Amino acid sequence: MTFYERIRQEHWLQDKQDEGKILILNDDSPWEVNPKDQLLTKLWLRGSTIMIEYTEKQDYPYVLRNRTEGEVARANFLSEVRLDRRPFLR
Repeated sequence: MTFYERIRQEHWLQDKQDEGKILILNDDSPWEVNPKDQLLTKLWLRGSTIMIEYTEKQDYPYVLRNRTEGEVARANFLSEVRLDRRPFLR
């Protein structure tokens, strides 16, 4: 698993793909959202303030905290490898 080092820093939502399944933050980091949380993330607005926390949980070890909407979503950091602005999925 790739570790994301910029936790607890303020980010903003740059883009969403696949109905909120994939979120792209302003640093171009791609995140795969837990399917149970995609109902929330598909409604998140671009430009929303996002804070990232590491939880050490095995399946989805990160929490993306949307401070604009007051919601959280569990997620996996995919990596910073990108192809045509779409994350490289394992």
